Amino acid sequence: MTINHKPKINKQLENYYKIVMKRGGPTGIFTQAIVDEYESAMKEETKPELETKKINISFLKKGGHNGKSH
Repeated sequence: MTINHKPKINKQLENYYKIVMKRGGPTGIFTQAIVDEYESAMKEETKPELETKKINISFLKKGGHNGKSH
């Protein structure tokens, strides 16, 4: 994911959000839930990939014996 990438938000949720904001913002529990869900989805989609990606690290011992004792 690149930083300039537009997040993939559900179109219906995005439309509801735009309507709520056009009417002056959330005024009740349902419109607040729409705004909260949209903003949460935006935050999740715009996180840099490295913050959420698992990285496995293994350490190798120095020397030619590959960790086996002679």
